[in-house]
Amino acid sequence: MWFDLMSPLETDFPFFSEMGPIRSALESWFADSFSRDLRASSASRFPLVNIGETEQEFRVYVFAPGIDQKDLSVEVKDGLITIAGKRATAAEKENKETTVYRQERFSGEFLRTLSLPDSVDPEAITAQAKNGVVTLILPKKAALQPRRVEVRAA
Repeated sequence: MWFDLMSPLETDFPFFSEMGPIRSALESWFADSFSRDLRASSASRFPLVNIGETEQEFRVYVFAPGIDQKDLSVEVKDGLITIAGKRATAAEKENKETTVYRQERFSGEFLRTLSLPDSVDPEAITAQAKNGVVTLILPKKAALQPRRVEVRAA
């Protein structure tokens, strides 16, 4: 990373050693911004996701509490999977005029895009929602899955 060029300066100037937390944050941001597939991304955005892998598939768990299924969409296009939706405030859901003095929970529209690895079969992706968690199942292409070969007697 380009930050490594500053390492020799840290010993000569205490200013650079105090910049450690900023340096770490920038390195993390650059790593997340330029990651090439869904396994490498760890940026904290809404909705939060957990990503796992088995021999046959990837699983993406999208944490979207308080979002109605009808307000959520998943689209696959050009090697990307996009999760979009809208979370309304409690006042908006109840269609009441409420003066809000403090709102800590995110509301509004959101969009989260992840790059798909080349090994995913985009035509076979499925999604299911339960208890505020959307599970995306991304099967791997059949040609890339392990195949058991039977050993026969000669």
